[in-house]
Amino acid sequence: MAVAIFEETDGVMQECNIERTEALGARRNGVTRLGIAVAVVFAAAAALAPAATAGTGALTSGDYTGAAGNQHYELYIPSTYKAGTAVPLVVALHGCTQTADQFRLLSRWDTLAEAKGFIVVFPQQDPNANQLKCWDFYQDGSMHRSAGEPARIAAVTSMIEQKYSVDPHRVYAAGLSAGGAMASVMAATYPDLFAAIGIGSGCEYAATATCAGYKSADPAQAAQQAYKEMGAHAHPMPFIAFEGDADTTVPPVNADQLVQQWLTTDDLADDGTLNGSVPSAPANTTQGQVQGGRSYTIRTYGNHNHAELAQYWTVHGMNHAWSGGNPSQSYADPSGPDETAAMYAFFASHPAR
Repeated sequence: MAVAIFEETDGVMQECNIERTEALGARRNGVTRLGIAVAVVFAAAAALAPAATAGTGALTSGDYTGAAGNQHYELYIPSTYKAGTAVPLVVALHGCTQTADQFRLLSRWDTLAEAKGFIVVFPQQDPNANQLKCWDFYQDGSMHRSAGEPARIAAVTSMIEQKYSVDPHRVYAAGLSAGGAMASVMAATYPDLFAAIGIGSGCEYAATATCAGYKSADPAQAAQQAYKEMGAHAHPMPFIAFEGDADTTVPPVNADQLVQQWLTTDDLADDGTLNGSVPSAPANTTQGQVQGGRSYTIRTYGNHNHAELAQYWTVHGMNHAWSGGNPSQSYADPSGPDETAAMYAFFASHPAR
């Protein structure tokens, strides 16, 4: 069966090949390619729009080299940043066939960072590891702490924390499609590093490759796997998920599954027992409408104290896209609610405890 794995320039999805690596380091203590067929989901790739500046902050690129391996990234520091004043950090993860810069332009995370005064880093998959630049969220070599892509992303995150004044209680991961699935992986592998995650048109932890074009693995089993991976660092992980109900690349069932998986993992993580302490039913459901645009539904889920733990946004009529994204970029649905703003508002309300 031909399986699509994630794409972000026009719907192509594929697997990659990643080495296992050393641990992240003292500050955050604690190959075989798979034969996945590439499925073409959309038309030919759209041209990259000219790079734009966001406000008057600093946009740079760099490369991490260390025990975890090598990792390229883009970094945006807002103009209001002052050394010694701790600010939040968002790790923004692109999808397949995208570059870090394309996801920056699509999501406008840097524009929001300038407005709100936080730092945002955009790790970029190595095209030599995967010609379509997909994160290997479904491969065992990149699903565990101190190994593969999670170790490199965590290493870059830790490096930025050390170099700049970052509030360690306000570090978040968010991504689109394969990047959203990798945000799930980061939450399971480095729950001590991330306070909350945002998953846009993505998948649960341990989803398997079939989440592209079909559905993910059994969310009950995936929940147990995520909890086991969290290990001694386990804690309830707040999350916000976005999905278009017309998505044919990562069908909506995958969003339902990732919500179930993370609610179940959080139930396990709050007291070590699967006992219904985190309700599986939403505490509240609201309807919204973008003026002149799409309607949407927000389901809010609570923890054992009835405090908000998760949000699940369904954008009606949206295909595989970043809601409210820059219309000059592929995978933008500018008629939907602002996904970037919604995710950051959720993050701001969920610092690490």
